[in-house]
Formats: sequence, C-alpha cells, structure tokens
Amino acid sequence: MWKLTKLFSLFLLLTLAFSQQITREFDVKVELTGRLYEEKPKLSPPTSLPLSPARELNLTPMLLEAPKGMEFAQVKPLEKGGGVSCGEPKDALAYRLGVEHYLRGRYELAQEELGKVLLLPNSPFKPMAEYVLGIIAYSKKEGERALELFRSSCGFSHMYQKAACEAFYALHFTLRNSLPENQDGLWQAVKALKEGREVKPLCENAVFSQYCLYVSNFVEGKENLLYRDSTLLRSGVIHYFKEDFRKAKEVFLLYSTPGKPYREVALYYLALIEYKEGRGEQALKYASILETMSPRLAGELYAYLSEKDLYLSRLAYSLTKDTRFLEKAGVIAYNSGDYALAYRNFLEAGNLRYGVYSAVKMGDYKRVIQLLKEKKAKDKEDYLWLLEALYWSGEDLSGVLLETAKAFPEIHKEYSGWERFRKGNWLEALNFFEDPYYRSIALYNLRRYKEVISTLQGRGDQRSNLLKARSALMLGEPGLARSFLTDRSGEELYLLGLSYFLEGNYSKALSFFERVSGESPLVARALLRAGDSYYNMGNLARAKESYYQVLRRFPDSEEAKQATLALLDFGGKEIGEEEMEKLLLDYMAKEKSPSPEILYQYASLQARKGNRKEAERQFLKLLDTPLKFKAILKLAELEEEASKRLVLLYKVYKEAEGEEERNRAREELIKIYTLARDTKSLADLLAEGSKQDKVKAVGLYMSIKDFRSALAVAGELMKTGHRDQEFERYLLDLYRQTDETSLLEYLSNSPDRNLRGQAVYLQGREWIKKGEKRRALEKMVEVSMNYRGEPYHNKAVLEGAKILLEMGARRDASCMLDRFDLSRAEPEDISLHNALKQGLPKCEVR
Repeated sequence: MWKLTKLFSLFLLLTLAFSQQITREFDVKVELTGRLYEEKPKLSPPTSLPLSPARELNLTPMLLEAPKGMEFAQVKPLEKGGGVSCGEPKDALAYRLGVEHYLRGRYELAQEELGKVLLLPNSPFKPMAEYVLGIIAYSKKEGERALELFRSSCGFSHMYQKAACEAFYALHFTLRNSLPENQDGLWQAVKALKEGREVKPLCENAVFSQYCLYVSNFVEGKENLLYRDSTLLRSGVIHYFKEDFRKAKEVFLLYSTPGKPYREVALYYLALIEYKEGRGEQALKYASILETMSPRLAGELYAYLSEKDLYLSRLAYSLTKDTRFLEKAGVIAYNSGDYALAYRNFLEAGNLRYGVYSAVKMGDYKRVIQLLKEKKAKDKEDYLWLLEALYWSGEDLSGVLLETAKAFPEIHKEYSGWERFRKGNWLEALNFFEDPYYRSIALYNLRRYKEVISTLQGRGDQRSNLLKARSALMLGEPGLARSFLTDRSGEELYLLGLSYFLEGNYSKALSFFERVSGESPLVARALLRAGDSYYNMGNLARAKESYYQVLRRFPDSEEAKQATLALLDFGGKEIGEEEMEKLLLDYMAKEKSPSPEILYQYASLQARKGNRKEAERQFLKLLDTPLKFKAILKLAELEEEASKRLVLLYKVYKEAEGEEERNRAREELIKIYTLARDTKSLADLLAEGSKQDKVKAVGLYMSIKDFRSALAVAGELMKTGHRDQEFERYLLDLYRQTDETSLLEYLSNSPDRNLRGQAVYLQGREWIKKGEKRRALEKMVEVSMNYRGEPYHNKAVLEGAKILLEMGARRDASCMLDRFDLSRAEPEDISLHNALKQGLPKCEVR
C-alpha cells in the first residue's frame, strides 16, 4: 500500500505540515480542496519595560558654604581738589567728605554725604560711593540694600569695581544660595561647584582671599579650620568616588549622629557604601532615617538602592509606602521573565497597563479581559488589548466593537475583519482587510488560489512566498511552488520536500526533509514525512526508525500520535484521545512485550486524562528502558511534593546521558531554585554547566560571600583559558576579597588593556608587601611605560619612584617621575609627586 500519494497525499501532508486548521472535502473525481486557517499574528507586549535610571548623586554643592564674613577692599581718602578760580566740584566734595566720615566710623554722616553723590547720576564718583554705602549697609545688617548697591557699583569701571563685584557675588550667595553669571576667577569657580562642576579657583588678586583659600581647599579635599565641617565632608565625598570606602566611611560616621551639620549628606553616602559592600538592608535603614530629614535625598537613595534588586524594591515600598517602588519591583520581575510576579506587583502598584502586559506574556487573556472591562475610561491601547484578549479567548467581540466604532474606527475595522475571519466568513472578511497578505489568506480559504498568487505578485517577503508556494501546491503545480521557495528556513525546506514527494521523487524529497534542523518547529513533521518517503520507497526498516525517532524525541507532540498510528497500522487517520487509547490498549494486548515508546505514549495519555495513579504505574515500568529519564521527568511533573520533585529532577540531571533530558531537568531545577531564592543551590547547578553558566556561578557565589567556591569555579574556567569581560571583572573583585595572586597572573594576560594593567599594578603591590623590591619595580615600570592614561598609571609611577629612592637610584627615580601624567593626576598624587621630585637631579638619558 502506498502512503500519502497524489492528491490524497497532498491533503494529508498539508494537514500535518502546518499548525493551522485545515478542512478537507472530496468530489467524485477525488479532487482535493484545502482550507488553510492561518491565525492573525498575536500582538506582543514590549520585550522589556523601561526602568527610570537611578542616579548616584554628588552632593558636593550641598557642602560648599558661602563666606562666613565679608572681605572688603581698603577704602582710600580722596585728596582735596579744585583750583584758584573755581571751587571743588559738588560730587567730589560730597564723596571726599563721605569717605572721611566712613573712615572715622561716622556712618550716618557718611551716608548723608555719599547719598548726595547718588543724586548725581552722571558723577564719576557714583560707583565708588555705592561701594562704600554697600559696606555701611552690610555693617548695619541691611543685606538686601547692600546687595543692590554692590550690584550697581559692579556695573561700572572704577578703582573698587572688582571689590564691588566680589562683594555682590558673595552676598548673593549668602542671601540667595546661588551665584549670578560672572567672569571672576574665584566666583566663576564657586558657581561651577554649586552647579556640580568641579573647577579650581584662581586666587591671584582675589579680594576675598581667605574665602578663595577655603574654596581651593574644598576642591582638593583638604581641611580648612575656618570651614572644617565643609572641607572634611568634601574629603569624604572624594574618597567615596575613588571607591576608598574605608576612609570615606570614617568621615561620614563622624557626621551621622543627631545634631551634626550635614548629617543628611553623611547618611546618604553611608547608605551607598553599605549597599555597595553587600549590606542592602543596612543601607535601607540609613535611608529610612534620612527620610525624616530630607525626603528628596531619601527618594533618590531608595531609587538607587532598588534599581536592580526586586527584594530591595519591595523592602523600600514597605518602608515608604511609595508605589513607585512596587512598580519598579514589577519591572525588574517582568524584564527577568517572571511575569506572574510582575503582574502581582503592577496590580498592587495600580499600574493597569503593565499588569495587562504581564498577563498577556503569561497567555492569561481571561485576566486581561477582567482587568480592562472593569476600567471605566479606556484609551486606544486599552481597547486594542481588550479586543485582542477577547479574540484569543474565543469570546464575543461585538459589544466592544460597538464602543470603538466612532472613537477608534481603525481598530474597529481591523477587528471586525478578524472576527469574521475567525468565524470562517472569508468573503466578508475581505471587505475589511486592506493588507494584501491578509486578503490573500482569506482568498486562500475561499480556494481562490490563483488570486492568492496574483494578489501577492511582486511581494518577495518570506511569508508571502510561503503562501504563494502553498497555493501552487494546492493547484497541483509543484514546480511553480518551488519557484517561490529558497532553502533558508525549515518551513521552506519542508515545502520543497513536499513538492518532490507529490511528484513521486521520494529520494529527492528525503534530501530536504532530512535537512530540517532541530531549530525548526517542523522537525517532528519532517521526520514523519521522511518515514512516509522510506515507506513508499519500500524501505520499511528505515520508515519505522523515522517514526520511532518521533516518539523518542517528541513523545508529547501531536506528531507522536501519528507516528504511533503509523507503527501500529501504517495508517493516516486522525484520531482523538479515546480512540488513541483504544488503539494503544489493543496493541499492548496483542504484544507480549510492547515497546517502551508505546508504553510511554499510553502513560502520557493517562497523565493528560488526569489518571495520575495509572500514569505513574506505567511510567515506573519504563525505568529499566532507554526511555527511563523521559519517564522520570514525567513522574516529576506528576509529583505534588516539591522535595520529591527536586529529587527526581536532580536524578535526571546527574545521570541522564541524553542532552535533551538533562537540559529539561536543569531548566526546571533552575526555575525552582530561582523562585525559592536558593542562591547557593542555583550557583552549584550553574557551576556544572557551560562556561557562561560557570561565570554566572562565580558571580552568585561572590554575592553570598562563598569565596572558596567562587575560587574553585574560577580556577576551572582559567584552566580552559576562558575570557570575557564579565568573568575578568569578577576575577578582579575576587582578588580584592581573597588576595589570591593567581588571579592577577591570569588577568595580566587579559585582552582588556585596563584590566591587564590593573593586574600588573596589583602584582607590583603584592611584591612590595613581600619585600621583593626589584620584582615590584619591574611591574611598576611596565605599567608606567605601557598604560599611560589609565587611572592607576600615576600611582605606579609614584610607587616605582619610591622603590628607586629606597635603592639609592636618585637619577632613575627622577626619570621615573618624568612619566607622571599631570593632566590626569589627583591632588594628593600631585603633592606626593612634588615631594618626591624635590631635590632630585634632572633626568638625563646616558
């Protein structure tokens, strides 16, 4: 008996080739007509949701203080002017007398005389009078009046203009906590610092010389006794951003107690340090204290601490009751693929849109319908998702379509078409579809295959070509079908195989069926068709092997049912569960020892029907067969106790020889450990996986401070020569936690220039600790010559110079110091460089 030949074979092949529903009819001429029911493409929510970026704040501007006192220029008396024929000008006289009164402390009389000058707007003495009056107003605590006088005086050229401008900037800072735009070397730097930009002041010729010294100390992080709190905390900020958390913490702890100035700054950075050192809950405690002092800073801190950690996001919500953190927890869960957890968080946070996205990702359209039907004011996207959910749930769309008819006519038209399409009203659906591809789908279902090809003429996209190829096959033109196909996808290979099968060229058909790879969803179907090809070629042994492959590799698929039938009777009938059970029972009754594949099918059928005890009994029979581990996986699915399920999955993972079974068990174990937050078990599991999994394991071990295990896995990877940036950064962190020098040796060969140089520098530091100066010097010289521009370059130069000085090589030390990069140097490094350089001979290459 020939299997699946001519027009009859075409129908059955297309039936099994695609997941869409196909109806078949025969007339007296046994002529086949086919209907391809290709569903609408599913709308998909975003792959990932955006997280508002959290900022790590530089609070330097909060620490910069205004001048504690004003610094004024010395006001000089004006010599008496005038001539023989005329008296002294009124403005000059008034200014001269006003200054004399001012210098003698008679401020009331000074104000009276200088006020006369202000009444003469064109007087050259007016700007100078304004400056002196500003000094007097400031001394009388008339700050606003003094500010205006200094501002006006600053706008004119005169002997006190710079002093007036500086006084204006200083008083503006004091009264307004801000700086106006200016070009002054000191106050331009102060404005920049207040705005978060680091600029060193120019103190030459500054009137506010004491304040300028403070600003210079502030920038460099040096203590200034007059502004001790400000400069000391600034040094803590500098240490923090250099990741010298120990020194930073020492400073911030001094200011973390009640009553201390800038306590909110200290608490903010202490929280960040605790977080970065792995103590998230302690960080949140600092944040909760900060909340009563500075809600803004506390909010920024909560946002930063909870940026990537779902647990900390939930904890931040419990402390603040701010639903933004619930939403953030939802986003973290969503982006990691845990849509059920994301859904719960979004609903609790009141974010219905993201809740809908999560429900769609879970495939729970009923929940989407419930959410959106209860929402009173719906926008366009709400209606889009509601109609989509109703469509895929098989529910009536008519009521919602009426609501959208006027407000959103484009949505109304599209889903009106899909509703008719779903009901099989292809002709009516044509009136609603504008897209040629979807019009062609309806035409195909109307058996108007030639129109399908003409409608899609000129369209070369893959889905259009596939539909044209199917239409050509239904027209009985395999050659025409092949003209639309390439061999770049599994489905095209499959259709090419079908085209040759219909022509009776089974060996050619096999060459395409057997090329459908494991990545294609059509592999099981291609195996079935390969079996049919072998059958028609008379090679029954190879045909059976193809069907058994379907049962072994895809035991839970629809194709497995067809393979069972083929093995039982080489038939092509479609059957339901009840008929399948009858066939299997009859077969097993006839056979004394039914094959494991048949037993597996029967046990799987019992599991699907909910007959748990019978399914377990049958799967247990397979424990001494080649399907042992597939059976254990099924037993794990049936097992209700989590602990027993873990045992079964772990047995498959450790003992199964087939990669498919091991991978399935491993995936299930990873899900269980992840949901249970069992980081140690998850890390142990990943440590036995691929290289990338081992890298993840290293990171997980480090997160729970299991450095011994992290070292062991890292050692395995290093033996294989594995390199990627994530792994090598873990190695650097691991060295800092363990002082294991073999990690540095490995990193010293890194392709990443920055990491390689860091490793060489740290090797030098290790040799210094051991007293091996010459070896240390070799490393420091290597860094100084090959890693200029890296943040550790200057430190290597300084370390090398110190070693050379200890060895008495002063000229060599001078040459070493010449490699110091002043353009990238930190203030403390510049100070050390200058100190070391002092008194050394000039570097001269001999």
